[in-house]
Amino acid sequence: MKFENIKIENFRNFEKIDLDLSNKNIFFGLNDVGKTNFLYALRYVFDKDVRRLNLLDSDFHNKNFVKPIEITVTLDISDTACTDCQKLRAQLKGALLSEHEKVYIRLKAEYDRHEMLALPILYWGGDLEHLQEMKQRGYLYELDYVFNVIYIDSYVDLHALFKKNVNALVKNESEDDKDILNRIQGTVDSLNTHIASLSGIKDFEEKIAPEYKKFRNEGVTVSIKSEIAVKGLYSNIIPYIKQDGDDNLYPTAGEGRKKLLAYSIYDLLSGENAEKKINLFLIEEPENHLHKSMQIALSQILFTDSKYTYLFVSTHSPFVLYEMDNVNLIRIYSERKIKSASTFYKVPGNFEKSRKMLNRSLSEAIFADKVLLVEGPSEQLLFEKILATVKPFYEADGIYILSAGGIGFEAYFAILDALKIHNVLKTDNDLRLDKKTGTYSVLGFSRCNKYIGEKILPVKRVSENTVEAKRKLYDDNKKTLDEVRDKYYIYLSKSDLENDLDEVLHDVLVKYLGDDPVEYLQDAKHYRMVELIEQLSNADCRKIYNHYNFACLKEVAE
Repeated sequence: MKFENIKIENFRNFEKIDLDLSNKNIFFGLNDVGKTNFLYALRYVFDKDVRRLNLLDSDFHNKNFVKPIEITVTLDISDTACTDCQKLRAQLKGALLSEHEKVYIRLKAEYDRHEMLALPILYWGGDLEHLQEMKQRGYLYELDYVFNVIYIDSYVDLHALFKKNVNALVKNESEDDKDILNRIQGTVDSLNTHIASLSGIKDFEEKIAPEYKKFRNEGVTVSIKSEIAVKGLYSNIIPYIKQDGDDNLYPTAGEGRKKLLAYSIYDLLSGENAEKKINLFLIEEPENHLHKSMQIALSQILFTDSKYTYLFVSTHSPFVLYEMDNVNLIRIYSERKIKSASTFYKVPGNFEKSRKMLNRSLSEAIFADKVLLVEGPSEQLLFEKILATVKPFYEADGIYILSAGGIGFEAYFAILDALKIHNVLKTDNDLRLDKKTGTYSVLGFSRCNKYIGEKILPVKRVSENTVEAKRKLYDDNKKTLDEVRDKYYIYLSKSDLENDLDEVLHDVLVKYLGDDPVEYLQDAKHYRMVELIEQLSNADCRKIYNHYNFACLKEVAE
């Protein structure tokens, strides 16, 4: 079974949204754009406990009661060997024909002004134009016999969760338990007898009877009886942490510890239903109260454990995404009205071994509104220094500088483009020697053509590899390169970072670094760049920022 699509109309802050889904989905975006509302749209369809609350006027987009709320989920059930597909097909019965390979589930709710609420009605079937209304038994729909929603709140209450589910988690089914329970019952009976014999109890019984007879004089007495019962066996049990090699018990007081124990309980509960139902995990901001290392550990569990087959997560943390693979990334953002974009992300095969390196940068970048892609750490260090001077709160404004660091730009900008995140690329005007001909291929031009998807820049080889040759090549094609900047946001260096910087600040660089600043910087790029940026003045940074060679900075900052 595969989640394929969701359409949401007139629900909360979503006027109309149409999104592709997958079985593992990550919702992200700024605060108050609707990540929680997205999860609630799914909950109203699949979660009986939420649906039974009905919908209120505040659930209608801008309180538009003329139009109904409609939430439609599309599922692919073409895999006949899949047990989850079989479970769903069996429950649908007459609403699905044998040739249907998709199931459409729709919630529709029309506002009743007299009742001041909207009753959610569910429909489903294999033909979107002819869906059947689902049958109900009490507040349960047919759907509820197939799906089990496990919603994990960002601030989960461990003790309430444990108390609510203790009877399902703790089962006494062995033969020895019967004998133990009989002994407990005997102890409870004895305890009740002792409680009833306390002097305070007897004194109360003697005093209350005459007071009662004032109202009705009949031959009765008032007796106080203790009724502690075995059925309340687990009413006061509490989970504690016991460390290996230590007999002391430690309360689960820390919020992080509580959250991890709660996840463990949810795992056990999901296992109880796995045979009969399809478990859907809806998790809201799992990073809350968890240290970075624990978020990364949780990431590995969420994206590798087979339990989490159907997963919907909202998050603000890149650490939760470090182990992501085969996931659908869903960005929710606001441009006057709430919009969204989604794209399926699979770790490319050639980056499988360096997944953490790729995912680390990507997972941080997708939380930004604008991303400047650069080749390496030298560019990143310099540009961070310049932006911090010219625009001190650039990170808070949603600007992120991403160093490809040998990964390659393609792995990043395809995802960023699909998520509608404005990204700008800065790359060097490289030349590469062809040993057979002794000439140089215009590698930088070819790279630009590749990223654009068509041959815009000439790829004729050149005869020498010098800074002057690169600058001439750039100047001869400046008009086209400027169009590439404007249309595709690709900024090719005239030569490379160090020489382009030298063109802007030669005298200053000589003062800071010596007579040949370019050679000095290129000799040990990372370390020498750190040395330079410590000396750059605010005026130096602004001069770089305003120069043609580094116009990529203005593109992301303004």
